[in-house]
Amino acid sequence: MSLLQKFRNLHKKFASVLFAFFFLIGFTGCLLAFKSAFTKTIFENKEVAAESKFANILPLDSLEKIATNTLNEKASTNFKKSEKVEIKISKGTILFYYKDAYSIQLNGASGAPILIEKKFGGIIQDIHDGAILDSLVTNKSSLSKKVYSIIMGLSLLLLTITGTYMWYKPKMIKKNR
Repeated sequence: MSLLQKFRNLHKKFASVLFAFFFLIGFTGCLLAFKSAFTKTIFENKEVAAESKFANILPLDSLEKIATNTLNEKASTNFKKSEKVEIKISKGTILFYYKDAYSIQLNGASGAPILIEKKFGGIIQDIHDGAILDSLVTNKSSLSKKVYSIIMGLSLLLLTITGTYMWYKPKMIKKNR
């Protein structure tokens, strides 16, 4: 059996087994291009401007209480505290992130809500990069995601190499005749 035939068999076996995963990665990748379309705006206050001076920003614990209370009131949720905070110094805004893809943006100086959103694109991102496996297995170390990424990356690399060889080898044979 020639090297070309070995590569062809290897290519067919890997491609047929991994077809569904590559399709899923491609499909979710296309959806991620339109990630903003999967965001639901719950509340938007265009009259509140962001504070441009960072020195005037309220303490984070006060801002978190304001954000949590405002989110619970406007979105009919029942959160106790945020999971993550993002401070945008240049804009003077503070973003608080909650479970179930909720986020609220506050003016850092006054604590006035600027924007409340629910982003549905997060689940698409988790499917795309394999993070959903960690949530299904309840694994905090993201080991499943890393193994998934390594397997898919190496598989794609192998299919690229074997596919290129299968495409290029017949051209070389034809050229040498």
